Amino acid sequence: MTRALGSPRLPVRQEDPDYGYTPVPCTLTPVALVDFSYPQALADRELVKAVQEYVQAAGDGDDVITRVSGIKFGGWPTWHLTDPYDICCLTCGAPCRLLFTVASDTTTDIAVGRWGDFRIFACPAGDGNGYIFDQH
Repeated sequence: MTRALGSPRLPVRQEDPDYGYTPVPCTLTPVALVDFSYPQALADRELVKAVQEYVQAAGDGDDVITRVSGIKFGGWPTWHLTDPYDICCLTCGAPCRLLFTVASDTTTDIAVGRWGDFRIFACPAGDGNGYIFDQH
């Protein structure tokens, strides 16, 4: 059975009118960027040296190479709370790859938990193995 969908109803909140979230139209502005894994994961010694020099010059700590403002698709996960470690698939045990990050940031006014990141990892074996959701 097929039927046409009408306009969705507006969200109704029973609390104070200033409380809650009301959807508003917005756009995404993708920005291409290059981030790096931590130096210990890089095979090229010259690249390791260049990344370490960049980190030192930036003066922002090690996470300057992976932590970006707002939302990031792909790239490398941040490790600002712990040392780096593999996030392994719960089905096959393979190391997962970073799919998506929402990072706390004053520029975008995003706060995740206690100023952390929300990350989604995917198994390289495929969608059938599911995803791992992580707040770091």
